[in-house]
Amino acid sequence: MRGLVSPHIDYARGGPVYARVWKQAEEAVKAADLVILLGTDHWGRDGVFTLTHQSYGTPFGVLPTAQDVVDRLADALGNETAFADEFHHRGEHSIELAAVWLHYIRGGEPCAVIPILCGSFGHFVQGEADPARDAALNGLVDGLREVMAERRTLVVAAADLAHVGPAFGGGALDVLGQASLQAADDEIIERMVGGDAEGFLAAIRRDGDRRNVCGLPPIYVALRALSPVQGERVAYDHCPADQNGTSLVSICGLLFR
Repeated sequence: MRGLVSPHIDYARGGPVYARVWKQAEEAVKAADLVILLGTDHWGRDGVFTLTHQSYGTPFGVLPTAQDVVDRLADALGNETAFADEFHHRGEHSIELAAVWLHYIRGGEPCAVIPILCGSFGHFVQGEADPARDAALNGLVDGLREVMAERRTLVVAAADLAHVGPAFGGGALDVLGQASLQAADDEIIERMVGGDAEGFLAAIRRDGDRRNVCGLPPIYVALRALSPVQGERVAYDHCPADQNGTSLVSICGLLFR
């Protein structure tokens, strides 16, 4: 196994999905000597990928950041850009929540990690920017692929799917709305399972990301870095996001082989 998609919603709502995907990934998690942690930067700027030299702490100790790999990736991204928003790592929960599961599944044994926060893809979804011609994105993907060729590496995309309903500025979700949401999610999950990064992006781009798929950037980067790859759908769920049950966050767990 080469990678996985894990939620980054809170454990109270996402616990069953976290548990299923991380349990099935256990063998690969324990075998890895480097884990690339790709997380959504909810405050990130368009097209900005943010590195850090700092290590991530968990209840089981510290997961050390691989400094040499960070430096190599910073060269590809440009040092000024790669660290301009480094402080986002301090408050961003996406990588943090995956890191705890990583360390737990490894029984508290640390391994080297590369934490990368992925900024907005608004310029790809709403604008005319082309990811195939984006220097930062292509530099990051090429750098990751080089590292993956050298070390026993696991790629983790810490990513939720849709955010819909009044809690996110939309209309209240009824039964038909939930069915429509699931159908749209099924389509993008099918693209993920097929290892189709461009199809995944295109499916979200088609309606201007109306469903607010915040996991788009880390999942897209993971698919590009792992290509060619095939996935397996492990779990899927809708999580309530308001007291009336009219807002939902959808999440999934996938394995990449």
